[in-house]
Amino acid sequence: MPYAFVLGPEEVREAGRDTASRTPLEERPVRLGPSARPGFYYPLGDGESAESWTALERLARHLRGAPPG
Repeated sequence: MPYAFVLGPEEVREAGRDTASRTPLEERPVRLGPSARPGFYYPLGDGESAESWTALERLARHLRGAPPG
């Protein structure tokens, strides 16, 4: 089960900083690295329940700019 997801600075640039920092997840992402080129750590749950997969799916859709499904 996924526990967390990390997005590096290049991927944050591709997704857009606003998109990467404001997600549909309950927990806010944790900024990593310098503010000029941040990465983000996204907690997805306890890593023991299927809800972690759902959170990862929602996050991936959001970061790609796909409508919520």
